Amino acid sequence: MSKVLYTIDMNNGFVNFGAMANPKYNDLVPEQERLIKKFIEENEYTTYILEGHDKDAREFQTYPAHCILGTDEAELIPELKKYENYVKANKFYKNSINGMLNRKVQDQIKELKDLREVVIQGVCADLCVMDFARTNARFLDEINSKAKIFVVRNAIDTFDAPNHNREEWMRIAEMVMTQAGIEMVQDINELEEKEKQYNLGRRK
Repeated sequence: MSKVLYTIDMNNGFVNFGAMANPKYNDLVPEQERLIKKFIEENEYTTYILEGHDKDAREFQTYPAHCILGTDEAELIPELKKYENYVKANKFYKNSINGMLNRKVQDQIKELKDLREVVIQGVCADLCVMDFARTNARFLDEINSKAKIFVVRNAIDTFDAPNHNREEWMRIAEMVMTQAGIEMVQDINELEEKEKQYNLGRRK
């Protein structure tokens, strides 16, 4: 059996610099690192799904140009980049908000034998995280997987902007994901309690 941790869009271009960067997302890094280290210690899979756009990406009709492949913006933030070489780490780039539309991500899920747990962290909660989580849930339905899906509140966030109130959109994202059958947990401690409840702990 196997488990996978997905880290969504912790690109430099969303966190550290560029037209779409929100430095407040650095506050998520300690909890994200704890989760990554947990999966590494348990010899489970860690997967990084990052924006990596073509220069003429259709998405740039809606959002400012960001995270263009080959630029520093498209790279994983330095605090997490050091985990890229873990033997069970994977990295996939996406050219849209929804990382589950990348066929390589779908293929990886099909290859994971007896998948029993999916954990999701990253940004933005009401865009890339929510779209990925909901589509992941429906993809697992399609292949008859019984894996539990968790999203960790302390490891996701979104932004404040005109007509985009952070607290409101965090509530909406949580409601939508919960209605999709995804379980929200506050932090790594609550996740581990849920793992015990569902008998999803470390493999023997």
